[in-house]
Amino acid sequence: MIKSSLILFAICFILYLPFSRVPDFVDSETAPATITANGDSVVAIYSEFGKSYSLVLDKQLYAHKLGQRIEVIYELSHPEKSAVHQIWGYWLIGKEIAWAFGLFAILLGVAFATTNQPHPDALAEQLSHKEENKSKYQ
Repeated sequence: MIKSSLILFAICFILYLPFSRVPDFVDSETAPATITANGDSVVAIYSEFGKSYSLVLDKQLYAHKLGQRIEVIYELSHPEKSAVHQIWGYWLIGKEIAWAFGLFAILLGVAFATTNQPHPDALAEQLSHKEENKSKYQ
């Protein structure tokens, strides 16, 4: 039961990912961005149609990468809505994974609770069940 539940969970989670990203993975564009310091924050600066946009980055993760280029994904209709195009932070988000596994654990617990130790009357009813004779087209 655990193996089939994990397989089902993995398939559902993988199918959920492409349709839940913001900005949308299918309809968005990517652009190179340069990591710079802007006052007290670290930002990635990219341009679309000659206009510059900035994306505020996590200072702890990107402070040592100043001057490097990264890929940014953004909505073409709203270039200010952007994200760093990488596995951790765009495709996989810590909170989202924690909630998904928490929900999986709760549902698996409910499944075990309802099927692990059935009531003795229910077992007796299942064991005493007799198949009825049916005609061919019923």
